[in-house]
Amino acid sequence: MESPILLKRLLIPVYFILVFLLFLLFCVHIKTEVFAIYVLIFMLFGLGIASIIYNYKIKQ
Repeated sequence: MESPILLKRLLIPVYFILVFLLFLLFCVHIKTEVFAIYVLIFMLFGLGIASIIYNYKIKQ
């Protein structure tokens, strides 16, 4: 893929901030135990890691 929009360098901090805010909202404040929320948080965290790896490989 040539420069996919979800893996752009600009969005890397957005993923991690969103994961942190979602975790605080659903797991600490609302105290929900729904497994789907944890899956969403894990997928966004994985997308942030994948974006870092993709941009590191492109830079080299």
